[in-house]
Amino acid sequence: MYIKYSIFMFLSVFSCGCWGCSGSEESNDNPDNEGGKDKVRNMLFTSSDNSLERTFYWAKKTALSYAHDGSDPVGYWYEAALPGRNAFCMRDASHQSIAAEILGLSKHNLNMMKRFAENISEPKDWCTHWEIDKYNNPCSADYVNDANFWYNLNANFDVIFGCWRLYEWTGNEQYLKDAELTNFFKLSVNEYVERWQLEPEKIMNRPKSMNAKPTTTGGYRETRGLPSYVENYPGLTASSDLIAAIYGGFEAYSRMQAALGKQSESEKHLQTAEKYRTLLEEKWWNSGINAYHTFWTAQSTFADGEGLTYMLWFNAAQQTDRIRGTIAKMMSRKNWNIENVSHFPLLWYRYNHVQEAYEILTTVSTMNRSTYPEVSYGMIEGIISGAMGIVPSASQKKVITLPKLSRESDYLQIEDLPMLQGYITVRHEGNKKSKFVNNTPDELTWQAAYMGQASQITVNGEKKTALTRTDIMGNKVSYVDIKVPAGAEVQAKIE
Repeated sequence: MYIKYSIFMFLSVFSCGCWGCSGSEESNDNPDNEGGKDKVRNMLFTSSDNSLERTFYWAKKTALSYAHDGSDPVGYWYEAALPGRNAFCMRDASHQSIAAEILGLSKHNLNMMKRFAENISEPKDWCTHWEIDKYNNPCSADYVNDANFWYNLNANFDVIFGCWRLYEWTGNEQYLKDAELTNFFKLSVNEYVERWQLEPEKIMNRPKSMNAKPTTTGGYRETRGLPSYVENYPGLTASSDLIAAIYGGFEAYSRMQAALGKQSESEKHLQTAEKYRTLLEEKWWNSGINAYHTFWTAQSTFADGEGLTYMLWFNAAQQTDRIRGTIAKMMSRKNWNIENVSHFPLLWYRYNHVQEAYEILTTVSTMNRSTYPEVSYGMIEGIISGAMGIVPSASQKKVITLPKLSRESDYLQIEDLPMLQGYITVRHEGNKKSKFVNNTPDELTWQAAYMGQASQITVNGEKKTALTRTDIMGNKVSYVDIKVPAGAEVQAKIE
């Protein structure tokens, strides 16, 4: 199916400034923003595809215009909310963080995640501040006091999921060991789950409103604990995107514990994660529409609307036929808001819908609300981890590359891409030839992977037996694992 994403309708609701929320959009031409980017070692993206190259540099310029240096009271930060709010929210920051690493904003990411972590508290029922402004205060658009504020319950788990991804990209053990972060993680998978009745056996029986506090001021009492990122559907008690986020958070926390050598803790939290995924498969799959339901209402009935994006984002959907059904359902919907669209290139490349991903990348700058911060960050990650297929793993000291170029005659190259406490360079010539340069401090395993089945892959002129795996969509992938010392360059190709 070939889908043109030329017009997207913005669904206007409430005022949190993230997915589906209204608010005025102001110019991002702030003169002080240019000082916000960390020094990056001459990172350079080049391609024979002029459209893709233009998108990358449009996205880079736009994204860095939202980055601020450490002179504000909050410290290093970038905008991850409605432009003009001078703030960052949990959802957007978690989703923009990998692109921020690509752009050299490591200080920003760690500081922002720690700001969320340090504000978790019992008076807020183990929530933190959904949105923090440059003055290091909860954003006034979302917060009155601890009894009266906006909060999406997905958010704690999104931050955990995001921090694990940041560790895998950077190798920075602070994402595993920092006292404030680990306290946030532990409270989120324990006290927070209990306080909001999010346990797998309770989540579909929880009331619509919970933990209301006496307050003399109006505003956000009804949105203090929204059970979905979809904010314009009333009367919800649970959603598939909430359960998917909880699954992603627990699964990420399990991986953190494994990386720390805490195997029993890792297994315990993985078992909990699987309970959420099993709940989605057994209760939420609707064979009639060949997709997952998205909402569970106070009337104990299912309903459908937005929300399927996060079944894929958090890797909660793992059965091939159900992923296909979910993607078909998503692609049949024309009126996605721009926040969802920002995720699509990375997701469509992941599931091998190359043309659909490419169509968004090369037209996104003309779409309505394309200057929403999440968009430019999403396009950066879509090109680097999607089209170029670059995915590092600090826990395995490995970098996987899997090119998915639209044309075999094209090349894509990223020089001095920040990751794993150093830099790498990757060049793909079509989908069958690659170069990898390791300028990190350590030896890495480069998994040079290519779509399709091949018997041999040539590495620096020497033929190697190719290994074959099957991806989640049933496609064959041929690969070879190559030890690349620090400072070395290796080339691989399929004959």
